[in-house]
Amino acid sequence: MASWRLLRCCRDAEEAEAVACCEGIALAARWPGVPMVLETDSAVVAAKLKSNVMDRSVGWSLVQEARTSMGLCRLDIAKISRSQNNIAYELAHFAIRSGHSKVFFASFSEFVLSRVCNDTT
Repeated sequence: MASWRLLRCCRDAEEAEAVACCEGIALAARWPGVPMVLETDSAVVAAKLKSNVMDRSVGWSLVQEARTSMGLCRLDIAKISRSQNNIAYELAHFAIRSGHSKVFFASFSEFVLSRVCNDTT
């Protein structure tokens, strides 16, 4: 699956990554028996999703929402490097340029397919 969403209001990159992870986990929860991996290039967000410790950060409610959805599916969280996250970066910038959001479940747009086929990392 693939998706992008235009965020009209966002404090920083960490919040944007937390929103993306939360939405990805909610989508993954639709298939509870299918093992999935959520990849993020944010060490902070990955650590918060894996931790059982509550913190007082502004984005804690997003983390809590994501962790609730994680309990409904078989999901691993993987921290990847920025260079391995080029497709997500391009989808985010496409959302900004296009001004709309989109989710693909089984078939993908030519834009997404061309990015995946050209990904060499």
